[in-house]
Amino acid sequence: MNARTVARRRAASAAAPGRVPGIALTAGGYHGTMSNWFPHRQTEFSASRERSRVMARAEDLAANDPNAASLIGGMTVNVVGPGIRPQSTLVAERLGIDEEAAAILRDAIEREFARWAIRPDAADAGNRLTFWQIQELNIRSTLVKGEFLNLCVDRADPFAPYSLALQVLSPLRLASPGDLTLSPMIRDGVHLGSRGEPVGYYIANPEPLTGRLDMGLAMNVAYYPARIAWRPVVLHAFPQIDEEQVRGVSVLAPAMKFFRDLSDYLDYELVGQIITAAFPVVIESDQPVAAGIGMDPRGKSRTRPAGRNVREISPGSVLHLYPGERGKTLDAPRPNSNFDAFVARILRAAGAAAGMPYEVVAKDFSKTNYSSARAALLEAWRVFQRYQSWLESAFCRPVWEAVVEEAFARGYIETPPNAPSFLDAREDYLASRWVPPRRGHVDPVKEIEADIMALGAGIKTYADVVEAHSGNFETLLPQRAREERDIAKHGLSFSLSGRSTGKAEAPVGEEKDVPAAAGGENEEEPDAEK
Repeated sequence: MNARTVARRRAASAAAPGRVPGIALTAGGYHGTMSNWFPHRQTEFSASRERSRVMARAEDLAANDPNAASLIGGMTVNVVGPGIRPQSTLVAERLGIDEEAAAILRDAIEREFARWAIRPDAADAGNRLTFWQIQELNIRSTLVKGEFLNLCVDRADPFAPYSLALQVLSPLRLASPGDLTLSPMIRDGVHLGSRGEPVGYYIANPEPLTGRLDMGLAMNVAYYPARIAWRPVVLHAFPQIDEEQVRGVSVLAPAMKFFRDLSDYLDYELVGQIITAAFPVVIESDQPVAAGIGMDPRGKSRTRPAGRNVREISPGSVLHLYPGERGKTLDAPRPNSNFDAFVARILRAAGAAAGMPYEVVAKDFSKTNYSSARAALLEAWRVFQRYQSWLESAFCRPVWEAVVEEAFARGYIETPPNAPSFLDAREDYLASRWVPPRRGHVDPVKEIEADIMALGAGIKTYADVVEAHSGNFETLLPQRAREERDIAKHGLSFSLSGRSTGKAEAPVGEEKDVPAAAGGENEEEPDAEK
């Protein structure tokens, strides 16, 4: 190979210099309708003021606007419902125990957590809420205020079964003290570490009489570490939608203007209908005010006195006009023919901003069939599942770990023989899964038939089907066995239709007694010709 060939190959393999520019994007220009579009970035001070303002407006909408209240209430009920329930999933092999001992241990862990969760005097520092109700408050606070805030309190009560209790606080109380507002490591009440992780929180104490939060005085703010060792002290979380986000944003924020303007529009339409229903009348007169036109038989002037030109008309009232006056009714054709379509269009846009279809926001399924209703509910359920998964990791699991750890420490749960201690195998003892509320069905018959077909095809397990109905397969089997024994004990049998046949069937695994023929075993069969 000569030198010319080598040089030619090297030139062919070298990168070509320069770059051809791309096409200019309309989105980055300032032409036409985009000439006045200048997005503004927040500063640390403006972000805090804006967040407080958005939070206050979202609270007002959730409290006073029917459509916003429907959105928040519907999402809260579907995300949490009666509660997201835990199931212990510890593995026997990981702890070196047999399956029977593991089942007993799982039941003990779930029983102790339920004992704490179901009692308001154990779960809530204020003795009012169960753990499941705190879940509901936290998800509602997240939807309205963008975040939730709980304080893990050490209850100093010798008669309480557990020392851990949760104090539910308003996120409005998170605020930087006045003398630390310029600190780069403190942002809006959150003390950040070197990696941007929260290491502590400043929680303001409201005035005892007025309840106002005076953010300018450092003495009214208390500092709490995020955790002590591995145990949480402050539970503060929000669905993060920005890379360097520190505080949450209400789900109503993107469509807040739509909700507010629609509320005003509906209010004006309603007032207009009230006025129209009152039969408004305008009095037309050719006579000047207080012009003398004679006396009536009683000697009184029949001219409308000055200052009485405007009167309030009550529904069903009868007007007595003065001479020269004529009554003229006001015709207010409200609402217009596009009222329903217009309101539905606004609600679709407002609901879409929160990931909710129109049918869920307006609770209106009058214009849908089975397929479209199911598609809308499936779309909404994906959003519900996202919030359920987030709440599980941000709130449920940390509380589960703290309660189960205290149960082992107090001796409520004993480790099986030959098993490692709780501290040596903490992650194995705390393994769990959380079952959300049942999704429900648009057509239960079709949904159940689909589950049966999936089981027959082998693409679903019985545990999957039971869990989809918010059940526990491990507790379902012994419960079914007990029911079958009780039914057989009373000589009953239930068909698939749910009606009692009055005959007992032998339990599974037992042979049924076949009755002999009426004429005995040796009786000959009747003649076929007969």
